[in-house]
Amino acid sequence: MIARVFTRKTKQSPGDRHCYFTVPGLVGIDPEYDEVRVSVTFTWDIEHGEHLKKQWGMVCDNVKIGGPAFGDRGGDFVGGRYLRNGVTITSRGCPNNCSFCFVPQREGQIRELKITPGNFVQDNNLLACSRNHIDRVFEMLKGQKGVEFPGGLEPARIDDYIVEKLRGISIEQIWLSHDYEGAEKALRYAVEKLRKHFKRRQMRCYVLVGGPYEDTVEKAEARLIKAWEIGTLPFAMLWQQVEFEDYSPRWKKLVRNWTRPAFVKEMAKSNFKNARY
Repeated sequence: MIARVFTRKTKQSPGDRHCYFTVPGLVGIDPEYDEVRVSVTFTWDIEHGEHLKKQWGMVCDNVKIGGPAFGDRGGDFVGGRYLRNGVTITSRGCPNNCSFCFVPQREGQIRELKITPGNFVQDNNLLACSRNHIDRVFEMLKGQKGVEFPGGLEPARIDDYIVEKLRGISIEQIWLSHDYEGAEKALRYAVEKLRKHFKRRQMRCYVLVGGPYEDTVEKAEARLIKAWEIGTLPFAMLWQQVEFEDYSPRWKKLVRNWTRPAFVKEMAKSNFKNARY
């Protein structure tokens, strides 16, 4: 019997009775576990993870710690183990080697996994997989409702074939990306194809802000507005280095507002004249 211990709870955390978010003395636990696994996602939670490992070591002799924060490249995906039921990962890695992304360093190039059913596809770059794998993933998704791609779909890889695949499933949200100024052309191309079949609210767009290329609040806001003008519903994603960086109040306000669809839609009515920081 295995207990899984997490440093923080998120919307995608599992919630079964063998899943914990605190030290064993504060919760009721099974009399005995064969193994305890402490999972740490973010590097700035490593210290807390080590504390949890020490505390759980008092009730179990076999306690392990790992996760993305320790450079874990990830193996086969098991539904419901480290992510809630419904979330699936069908591939690991990415071939793009973007300077601001840790995925290629941690997970390497694309590795296709056994497909586990789910409606939240969390792959880092599903569309970089082989056509055969993509076909099998979409065949699985035909049996799912409210499908989302929170891992993101790379705009440059969206063509007519992919659009037809998306049309064949129950889409809740397609997540695209606009990570730097030069990415606008690919985003516009993808949206032109998608907007014939999907509404703006279904075409969300991660916009990386505060990135490692001398970004400013003004430049970030301009990219967010551009993502709206192209036809998506933008979402500000604050870039973090390996070590946690505490951004200024202006950055925090930008991100707080631009992660709220209601704010974005309201500001759009005035052509974003009031969305200044």
